[in-house]
Amino acid sequence: MKMRSLLMLSALLLGGCSIIPYESSPAPAGKPGKATTAPVSKPETGAPVPKPVAPTALALAMADAFVQAPAVKAAAQSGQPVLLLTPPQNGTAEPVDTRAMAAAMSKRIQSHSAFRFVDPAQVAAITGQLEYQQAGMNPASLVRLGRQTGAGYMLYGDLAPKGSRYTLSMSLMDLQSGELLWSGSRTGSR
Repeated sequence: MKMRSLLMLSALLLGGCSIIPYESSPAPAGKPGKATTAPVSKPETGAPVPKPVAPTALALAMADAFVQAPAVKAAAQSGQPVLLLTPPQNGTAEPVDTRAMAAAMSKRIQSHSAFRFVDPAQVAAITGQLEYQQAGMNPASLVRLGRQTGAGYMLYGDLAPKGSRYTLSMSLMDLQSGELLWSGSRTGSR
């Protein structure tokens, strides 16, 4: 019985692999004519399309709110705190550069507070080992990353669509206690 089933299956497979010849006629051969040249028009050279700055402006607004929060001011008063700022996770399904957002936030926070930041090269080396970007934003991996870099605090969040607008949500965590010290959200145009 098994042999018969195997034979039938083989016949089916081999029958499906047969070549089916199709009759084809060659393309009609005509006399080569003189090629007509159509005038080439140059594209209009107007003003270059501006890059969207809304996410960066949203990041700056979030950095301002972060620096002005009472809990953040209290944390900054505790000496020279070290902050790990991870780029917001992009949940918009659009090509938004969240690293540029994080860079803008970092500059604004550094100029308006006493926070020092973890060396980006050190963060890149450790994140390559943890591969947290592959698995999404795993909070346990981020806490481990923060502790390995010597940070006392971690600022993380995500960028999400909300209708025709973006919503940026960020949270500040004390890496020693695991306590959430501050959380904020800002909405801006796309």
